[in-house]
Amino acid sequence: MDFAFLLENLPALLRAAWTTAWLTLATLVLSTLIALPLAVSGLRRETPLSRGLAAASTLMRSIPTLVILFLVYYGLPQVGLVLPALTTALVGLTLSAVAYTMEILRAGLKSVDSGQYEAAAALGLPAWLIWGRVIYPQALRVIVPTWLSNATLILKGTSVASIITIPELTAIANEIVSETYRPFEILLSTAAIYILLGSALALAARASARRWSHP
Repeated sequence: MDFAFLLENLPALLRAAWTTAWLTLATLVLSTLIALPLAVSGLRRETPLSRGLAAASTLMRSIPTLVILFLVYYGLPQVGLVLPALTTALVGLTLSAVAYTMEILRAGLKSVDSGQYEAAAALGLPAWLIWGRVIYPQALRVIVPTWLSNATLILKGTSVASIITIPELTAIANEIVSETYRPFEILLSTAAIYILLGSALALAARASARRWSHP
């Protein structure tokens, strides 16, 4: 391995890793903000809304992230909406992640016995207080570890953004390889950076599992 060559190209890889980390965090936050009201709405049993959300979730989880990204990238201009490439990537990745996040949140909310809500309502507590002080704190014990584990999948999924010229980690690695014809050092370094980012998320998931496993 040529360490001089590796050090020469490492700054470019690290800048690209920042883009990858930003895409991961932004996708995680946006997909959660969208998925939370959908998960709460889908808790009602056997209603047209809950059935529709379940069908939509199954459909979206069946479509590869790359296909969703292409549909956004080529489809939005067809209706007159042209977005910057980075925004387009964020929209596509978020749409792909929403369905998984919704299922994680719904499973966590369902883990709280419905009697908890009924008991709190019988005490005259308003709905916002019941959700904020009774339901969510208990549901988070189930949600947070799985939610962070899903962030690792989102991290790896950001690599598809390279297809639409986003300068994230995979794209820059491929660009350097195509210019230098020296894939070994670059791809090994790229894998190491992904491992470091994924390990940070895995550590956070394990720490949260320990934190939330106790009342």
